[in-house]
Amino acid sequence: MRYRPFGASGMTVSAITLRLSDQSRLRANEWRALIFTAIENGINSFQIDGVSPALLQGAAEAFASIERHLLFLTWQVRDEAEQLTRDVVDTMTASAFDELGLDYLDLVLLNDPLGPELTPSASTALRALHERRVVRGLGVASRGEVHPSLLNSGLVTALSSPFNLSSGWAERNRVRAAIVKDLAVIGEDFWPQALRDTNSKPAFQKPSLWRRRNDPLADVGGYEFLTGTQGWSAEDICLGYALTEPSLSTVRITADTKAEVERLAAVVERDLPNGVCAQIEMARFSAQERERADGRH
Repeated sequence: MRYRPFGASGMTVSAITLRLSDQSRLRANEWRALIFTAIENGINSFQIDGVSPALLQGAAEAFASIERHLLFLTWQVRDEAEQLTRDVVDTMTASAFDELGLDYLDLVLLNDPLGPELTPSASTALRALHERRVVRGLGVASRGEVHPSLLNSGLVTALSSPFNLSSGWAERNRVRAAIVKDLAVIGEDFWPQALRDTNSKPAFQKPSLWRRRNDPLADVGGYEFLTGTQGWSAEDICLGYALTEPSLSTVRITADTKAEVERLAAVVERDLPNGVCAQIEMARFSAQERERADGRH
């Protein structure tokens, strides 16, 4: 496993973060085993994105066996920002501290409020927790531009944003702008849904013969390499590419089995095959040029 600094927090986190979500049907002992597998493979960063009793029990048992300062634990608040109140913050801390048995959270991750500030009661509650060092940092999850006033509030220390091999300039500039502000950046959605089904004709079918004759990019920039690269799955390639972005402090993954955790953790130590990065850039360039061409017609 490789490790990266998490912004200006002073913490070093694993290059990948394991998301623990209620979407899985794992039992408490299975959650515990999954987290142990992650730790054994060098993962020290976890994002708690669920409140099911099985998840909280399994995670509490696993985390209790590790010295707290060796872990970086993020709590994802599911409520929309406009619904965030002191009561929601109190419920979050009760789950994190009472049910997980934690003394503090390294990061609380909120949905983007799409405005200059959080609700007053939530802001006051979170700032008090931050001053007491019970919550060490606050992150914003966004697929757009976070309001500058919120970023300059003194509360926000991290940004969680999609980043993958099809990311355009808007997403790349968002990541780099966050780095300029000394924010840590968590990479989300490294394997986007649009690239998961490589048999999907709308996303991957080749242009018609007529268009090939008129489009110099018709045979450039396909995504066939996602399924045609020996020894690499499409998911592995997408993760490997996200890990090449040095601005990301960590890339979030989701896995329900120990084998998945082990496979994805192994990708961190692998270099993408020769030529794959070039194929990715050609695919991005080709897609952008076609979008521009379609916009002109």
